[in-house]
Amino acid sequence: MIDELNRSLDQLESRAAVRCLVLTGRGRAFCAGADLKFIGAFPPADRDAETARFLRRATDLFSRIEAFPKPILAAVNGIATAGGMELLLGCDIVIAAEGARLGDGHANYGLLPGGGATARMPRRLGLNHAKFLMLTGDLLSVSNPLFAPLVSMIVPDSELQEAVDGIASKLASKSPLGLHHMKQLLNNAVELALPEAIEAELDVNSTYSSSFDRNEGLAAFQERRVPEFKGA
Repeated sequence: MIDELNRSLDQLESRAAVRCLVLTGRGRAFCAGADLKFIGAFPPADRDAETARFLRRATDLFSRIEAFPKPILAAVNGIATAGGMELLLGCDIVIAAEGARLGDGHANYGLLPGGGATARMPRRLGLNHAKFLMLTGDLLSVSNPLFAPLVSMIVPDSELQEAVDGIASKLASKSPLGLHHMKQLLNNAVELALPEAIEAELDVNSTYSSSFDRNEGLAAFQERRVPEFKGA
């Protein structure tokens, strides 16, 4: 899965016609994490090195998703746990079906998160909620208030595709360059002191003000028409 997702990101990153991405699963799961049988089958002599290599590849993928220049939506159709939850935490917008269940699960098998969960989960959910999920290993309904900071919309299972298509279409109508800058500023703001984050916003505005998309947006407003953004 890691290689497949990286190949897809390679292909889609440079396609100007692609304005946003949607990640979803099949069947009962969005993503249930790594195959523990696969991990357990590493030869004993190489197990530590192979496990570290695998976790590095997974972590790099989730970081790439988080920093991807285009918005990435998660359409959570079912269970998201362990590495699946870590994948979810890297996405920009999360839309979930009512029947979805989320959790961490590593503690149930004496494992530690290895895809950035201990760093991202407290930032996305808050420290107390992150501790509850990780230490208990519980798999909870997506409607649990604990997930409110992460999940933007919960819809009936049969309406998930329609809801995601609607949000994706809305994002696709916006300035690709503008959304890229917004995503980057928001991601970075979590790590910065408030005055530094505000200055970063002003700095980006000073360069974005001369872009086609920014001026096209102003012109469209004045002319009472729909803007035609180019991502430049």
